Amino acid sequence: MSADTIEQDEAEARTAAVVALLAECFTAIERNAVTRVSLRAAYLWRCHPCKEDHYLTTEACGCGAQRPSQLPA
Repeated sequence: MSADTIEQDEAEARTAAVVALLAECFTAIERNAVTRVSLRAAYLWRCHPCKEDHYLTTEACGCGAQRPSQLPA
């Protein structure tokens, strides 16, 4: 298995975990907490120009900014 495949699998697993956690949130406070922890754990990434949050499987923001290179592919 290549390193790219392993990194892609890791990004997909992290994205699935965040999606599952966010799906269980009932309040904005819960969603904010899960989002904040996910960003710190590098399970999400935040676009610096527009401050929008994205899953690791998203390569670029709608504003055109690319996903940071240090995150899993």
